[in-house]
Amino acid sequence: MPRLTVLMPTYNVAPWVEEAIQSVLKQTYHDFELLVVDDASTDDTLDRVRTIDDPRIRIASFPNNVGLADNLNRGLDIIDTELVARMDGDDIAEPDWLVTGVHVLDTCPEVGICSFGFQFFGAKTSLVRFPEHHEDSKAQMLFGCTVIVPVFRKSVFTYNHLRYSTDAFPAEDYMMWANAYRVTQVYNVQRTLFHYRTHASQISTARREAQIVKSNEVRLKMLHWLNPDFSDKEKRYFLDSFVPCKIEQKQDINKLQQFADNLVRRNIQGHYSSDALRHKFNSHIAYGVLEFAECTYFVQRYTPMALVRLISDGLYSILPKKNRRKILVKCFLLKHKR
Repeated sequence: MPRLTVLMPTYNVAPWVEEAIQSVLKQTYHDFELLVVDDASTDDTLDRVRTIDDPRIRIASFPNNVGLADNLNRGLDIIDTELVARMDGDDIAEPDWLVTGVHVLDTCPEVGICSFGFQFFGAKTSLVRFPEHHEDSKAQMLFGCTVIVPVFRKSVFTYNHLRYSTDAFPAEDYMMWANAYRVTQVYNVQRTLFHYRTHASQISTARREAQIVKSNEVRLKMLHWLNPDFSDKEKRYFLDSFVPCKIEQKQDINKLQQFADNLVRRNIQGHYSSDALRHKFNSHIAYGVLEFAECTYFVQRYTPMALVRLISDGLYSILPKKNRRKILVKCFLLKHKR
């Protein structure tokens, strides 16, 4: 019995699954099996998996398609190992992904889930880092999921009856990890150990509107954990204005700040750290103000006059510190926007 199982759900990922599997087989950590759980693929996904000859690969295929959430649950029911790692059949892992996650779990017994930094590639490219420590990443969960390709303890899921929710699809990961934050500690490694492929046939791309709806349901659930007494009007403002940091005029910034203060003041359930909430909200609004400033004060180029207007309107001090310096330099260089 290996110590860890890599759980890889697959459905019609034939063009990419061999590359994904090879990235797992090249891990510097060796005490694992790779469980490929195929959800009745209609392309040659399974044929391509079977061409890879490695005793660490185990295949579970089913004749009926049940969807990603239930397919993941089928995989979890099969797994008997102490640790589980989760990745999709179209992504690529760095060689030290598993050894890093196992090291965190072995050295930090209070941590039940280890997540990682990653890079999008394909249709879009960008680096993503989530807050390193538990309370900070939990506060950010109010805006979006902060757990990606995790390595976790199977016992945390078994003991707390954690399951992927079909009703939450296509935001089943978001719902799962939101619930997990209530029962265990999460640690985010500040390194890029995964490459997340983006393409047109992905669930997250093909069902974008449905994902927004379901993600909002998760956000409201977490808002309820902060305080169960928010009105329908406050919930609507939270989803429509606060989460996207919607700023169309300067007055909107004061509304966002007041709402943030209200959230911190009403944080009475004990699920969140008020300091972590305050820090996250300040950062969230600061980047929203930065976007507003770029579109309002610096339409075509950066100039000293535009900078003076920004300062006199009281917005310069709200910007993230690193961006204040960048804007200051650009204004005195009279830099054109591209």
